Amino acid sequence: MRATSAIPWLPTTSELEVEAISLAEQVAMMLHAERQVMILITGSDSGRVSGFLAELTHAVSDTDTVLRIKAAIDAQELFILLAGQLHLPVQDLTPMQLATKVGDRLREKAPNGNFVLLCEGAHNYSNTLLESIRQLSNYPINIALSGRPKLHRRLWRPALSALKQRFNYRLDLNERKFTRAFILLMVLLVVSVAVFLAQRWIPEGVGSKAEIIRPAANRIVDAPRPIVSTPSATPAAPSPAVSAPPAAANPSEAPETDVSLIMDPTLKHAPKP
Repeated sequence: MRATSAIPWLPTTSELEVEAISLAEQVAMMLHAERQVMILITGSDSGRVSGFLAELTHAVSDTDTVLRIKAAIDAQELFILLAGQLHLPVQDLTPMQLATKVGDRLREKAPNGNFVLLCEGAHNYSNTLLESIRQLSNYPINIALSGRPKLHRRLWRPALSALKQRFNYRLDLNERKFTRAFILLMVLLVVSVAVFLAQRWIPEGVGSKAEIIRPAANRIVDAPRPIVSTPSATPAAPSPAVSAPPAAANPSEAPETDVSLIMDPTLKHAPKP
């Protein structure tokens, strides 16, 4: 992993070649130079995070004493695990006594440099375990907490507010340059352009569905107005009289009304043929 000058705590000397050291080595240099610091390491790619932690463990072990937590455990198992790595007896000790012995040992000088606790997969840790790790930061020990990005989101919860305030640095191992909000905005923009082009270029002969998609479908179409003829100067010729319908075949039935009398009022008093 190429080194970057964006890290403010990178030691700068004339003999140091920045391009020749990795990011994990720079973090190891910071952990060796400072005391009682906490660093949050997050990354979406578990393989990338695991590779970085392996390189960081190797770099830290060259100058400091490494303590490791590789999986989610409970608070009591935490002190048992640390006691084993510190070569402390754990027989016939209550959890409180064991925690006290671990704290006393951390106050003493480390076999090599500083004590550095590396915690892997911290996004799976319980709130109780995370609080116990925060309490360890009261001792002269440096702590690196690594996990998925949801670990950083969990720190905004009220139960972990004290742990959030305890972190001195945060290292994000994600390679993407765009934030999630910007990526979502770009996706919405592409979808909107695609819908707009589809509405503009779909052929009209596809059928009724094409008519629904067209933008004009949102407008109210006025009903066709009736065509009103303009009266001409020449008077219209009178309509010819409509002949009477034939007599009913059944003489018992009443004769139907003469249509011509209804259509032309002038024939009301005309004699029937």
